Amino acid sequence: MDQMAKTQYISLCSSEVMSDPILDYISRILLEEEIVENFNGYQEAPNLQGIEKTFSDILEEKYPSNSHEKDPILTHIEANHSTDSQSEIFTTQIEANHSTDLRSKIFTQESGIESLSTMEFHRGVEEGLKFVPVIDKLTLSLQANKIGNDSSFINPELGEGERRGNKSKNNDGVNMDLLEGRNQKLPMISFEEPIRDYMFDQVLLYHGESHEIKEISSMSKIMQRKAKPRGDEEIHIDLRDLLVSCANALAINARKIAYGLIKEIREHASTNGDSTQRLAFFFVNALDARLAGSGSESYRHLASKRNTIAEYLKAYHIYINASPFYRVSYCFANYAILNATKKSSKIHIIDFGIHFGFQWPFLIQALANNRKGEIIKLRITGVNFPQAGFRPAQRVEEIGKKLKNYAETFNVPFEYQGIASNWEEICIKDLKIEKDEVLIVNTLFQFRRVKDEAFGYDSARNQVLNLIRQIKPHIFIHGVFNATFSPFFLTRFKQALLHYSLFFDIFDTKVPRDNKYREFIEREGLGRDIMNTIACEESDWVHRPETYKQWHVRNLTAGFEPVSMEPDIVKMCSKKMRIFNDRRFFIEENGNWMLQGWKGRVTYALSIWKPKLD
Repeated sequence: MDQMAKTQYISLCSSEVMSDPILDYISRILLEEEIVENFNGYQEAPNLQGIEKTFSDILEEKYPSNSHEKDPILTHIEANHSTDSQSEIFTTQIEANHSTDLRSKIFTQESGIESLSTMEFHRGVEEGLKFVPVIDKLTLSLQANKIGNDSSFINPELGEGERRGNKSKNNDGVNMDLLEGRNQKLPMISFEEPIRDYMFDQVLLYHGESHEIKEISSMSKIMQRKAKPRGDEEIHIDLRDLLVSCANALAINARKIAYGLIKEIREHASTNGDSTQRLAFFFVNALDARLAGSGSESYRHLASKRNTIAEYLKAYHIYINASPFYRVSYCFANYAILNATKKSSKIHIIDFGIHFGFQWPFLIQALANNRKGEIIKLRITGVNFPQAGFRPAQRVEEIGKKLKNYAETFNVPFEYQGIASNWEEICIKDLKIEKDEVLIVNTLFQFRRVKDEAFGYDSARNQVLNLIRQIKPHIFIHGVFNATFSPFFLTRFKQALLHYSLFFDIFDTKVPRDNKYREFIEREGLGRDIMNTIACEESDWVHRPETYKQWHVRNLTAGFEPVSMEPDIVKMCSKKMRIFNDRRFFIEENGNWMLQGWKGRVTYALSIWKPKLD
């Protein structure tokens, strides 16, 4: 990367008045979700209902009904429309009934002439509504590039009762039906083709850093000042000590003592209290499941829950504004990629654990800005674990469509391949590597979900590392979740208690306690991992992270050597972290690893590797 491009990229990453492409990318997907919902929910517009009813009355006067038999074409269309509505991911029975009532108003005439006329009107309404910008449920602020206008940046009109897929309009907090999915069938996450919106593209074109970081921190302080303890006795209770005592009782099989302690902890634990109360809530659930012998079943139940993509993205939106870890990590990785490919016109990135692809809009925009006038072809192979259901590759494939749409915004030639598979099952030929491309392997924080030596001597982690070495990438960017859990229960419990308390502490400092998406993150992210770590054993215990020092040894053994980091990359990431204006977050370098953490404890680590020469 030449000096001018390097300066532009550092400025891009560290400016306090710039927007973040990650937020742009999230907002783009959310907008598409809202457009789909508004189109499907047009029957709720009273003015349109009035027009439909008036037109139906006119038809009735002009063409009186002569037959009580339904037109066969109309009957078939209505049946198919009903079936399609039932299969939509966000469709509820309440809305289906509403839609049926509306159709009964529109299709009041039963003769063939009336049915066809009404069909034409109905088709015209559907076509017209594609161009109606109904944005009541999603308020966009062009100045701050944020979603919503309350403390959680979510419009109050986007409450549970308004979202498709929720069954109650009066339920406070996170809707349990939404989190658990339907009992009758497991819905699949639904993506639509990218829809472009001119006004929203103005927000996407990367103008200023959102001010949400400061806003969410100030709102958190206000909410915490208003918070009151549940009772004077709660101040003197050490929930962590009670948790450790309960774990001790379980370790020696003192079941009655453990049961009594669980009961006492539950009286003071809460999902909407302070960080310690929330931590205690999820740990006592895991202890209770372990005591009952239902840990594996409880974890599978949590893992099988289906959440909408909109819910997930809004929760992630809160997370990246509360913590700098992912933003800084993306800046680190993308800088390394740009530096390694500065003279290349064809770039192929294999991303193990692409998830929703939040890292890549930043790189696409940097390529467009730093190498103007050059034709640079970008290929991304996104690898994800298979998704449950009949379409295991749906998410990883659809993410490619989102990224392609984003690349078109910046005129970057783009190709994408999605692979849904366990990582150790992937072969070289699956990756479709070409000779004239610069190959980059990227994996951030998902390697901990690959099986280690507890599942066999030749672990899946080593198999994946061997695959990466065999394809000989130009560089291998490795980001790890820095933790280690002992195979011995009591030691593991204490390690996990210390480790997860850090994240609850960050959220309590940065996010208001009544924010429903904070509860979503804690329940669906931290709570699920806690249940697996504490309540499961042997092959059911799958969440097995390793420290960056352990990964360093593993990478060396697999045939890699570390690449020295440039001083600029650490300086750039430090500037990015200073945007959060909190000295408790820190960055430091240790043995070719860039470490990130909170209050002196390392949470994430990143490094750059390359295969050793034979």
